[in-house]
Amino acid sequence: MRTPFRSRLPGGWPEDAPPRSILFSLVPYGCSGEDRESLGNYIGRLSEAHGMARWTLTNTIIGPAAQALFDVSSARMAREIGRAGYSVNVSSLTEQAHQWAHTLNYLTQRNNLQLCTLLPLKELVSVFVLLSDKQRLCPSCYEDDTRAGRDCYGRLLWNIEAVKACPLHRLQLVNRSKTKWSPVSNERDGAPSREGEANRRLTESAGHMPASDYEVESSRLIAELLDDAVVFSDAGYSASAQSAFLTHAIDVLFHGRSAYFAAHLGVSKSQMHGWAKGRVRMSLPRLALTAYCCGCAIADILLGNRVMLSLRPAPHCQRRRLIKRGGRGARRSKDDLCAELDTLIRSGRARNATEAAQSVGLSLKYLRKNFPDQHAFLVGHGREVFASLRSQATETFDQIYLSEHNALCEAGVYPSRRRVVERMQGKVRIGRRQEVQSAQRKAHAQTGVKIAPPGCGRMAARPSSGRPEKRV
Repeated sequence: MRTPFRSRLPGGWPEDAPPRSILFSLVPYGCSGEDRESLGNYIGRLSEAHGMARWTLTNTIIGPAAQALFDVSSARMAREIGRAGYSVNVSSLTEQAHQWAHTLNYLTQRNNLQLCTLLPLKELVSVFVLLSDKQRLCPSCYEDDTRAGRDCYGRLLWNIEAVKACPLHRLQLVNRSKTKWSPVSNERDGAPSREGEANRRLTESAGHMPASDYEVESSRLIAELLDDAVVFSDAGYSASAQSAFLTHAIDVLFHGRSAYFAAHLGVSKSQMHGWAKGRVRMSLPRLALTAYCCGCAIADILLGNRVMLSLRPAPHCQRRRLIKRGGRGARRSKDDLCAELDTLIRSGRARNATEAAQSVGLSLKYLRKNFPDQHAFLVGHGREVFASLRSQATETFDQIYLSEHNALCEAGVYPSRRRVVERMQGKVRIGRRQEVQSAQRKAHAQTGVKIAPPGCGRMAARPSSGRPEKRV
């Protein structure tokens, strides 16, 4: 492996001195799968420790190092770290997560940052319904962090979709708001930081909802798998091992009747048959459900261990399907569907193709393929509706801007864009910069007030001519 940075030792140091870390070698929080810190959170702490934004740290240090080590684009890594869901992405089990973990290992002279990702599970579990698309947290965990005087940090366990509860506090995980958030120190120089205050307010506003026994136990089983995977990650997934365990469970618990096992888990017989024969790979939610009902560990299923089992009732909250089933409209005749689509178009109840497909119970692909004329009309109509709504919103925004512009002129204050936008807060959604600039130009053109350069102060009273004069 090439070294991206040449080692530079201060004068007087022996030449055989060990290499120094380029970035601070922060110790990851947590010691087990239940409380281990995610790599995305670690990157946030690392950037805060260096007093740099995540993008700046990546663009100047992490990106160039990864480019030299793995021949990847430094600009791509900078873009990745700027996205809203960066924490889940860099903590996952993809090749990008591998590059992030090992680049940071090199820069910090550590060798365990890959444990802050799901990389140990890469060869063991399926990626189907694995990662959560929402940022979640346990309020009690944040409270413990605050009492201990450490950063409020995101746990790796919270990134897994099948984990619905905190196994330590037996509370349901709550969704984090979509506002920008970065985990940093709760206090700095004796004063609470802005992000630390935001974290504390988020903890206070979040509810403490107790979780069910299944949610707690399944989360605990997945946390144990994170620890076990470090030991046998080289073993990888084995269809024969999965088949051996399920055959053992069917024989011991259900007297050789796989259909009874399927009914007990709430899955179809064909799905159970595919698992038992090794033709279908079990997803992590199904692994957790099976381990819970059989009273064993998830590792026992993956390794095919013939352990002692004890039957436990399946939870009522378990969904029969892990993903939503598509619409059933395709089961009807095409003549009926065509007639219903024509009725929707004539009545105007469907503004675009997506709404029409949902109303009839079809997928958008099925609608486009089997009813091309209706689909083309709905697409064109949807564009017209969108353009009309956008035009109305722009007109409303321009009118409110002009009103606040005139109010400032009446008060003898130069209507700069900043002042007008401040008065508009809470009255209308502030659009993009281009929309605000367009409204500003229209307002100045209509009132005759010239757009002045920055630095202009208050204006004199409006003269009889109707045009305000600026005070120099």
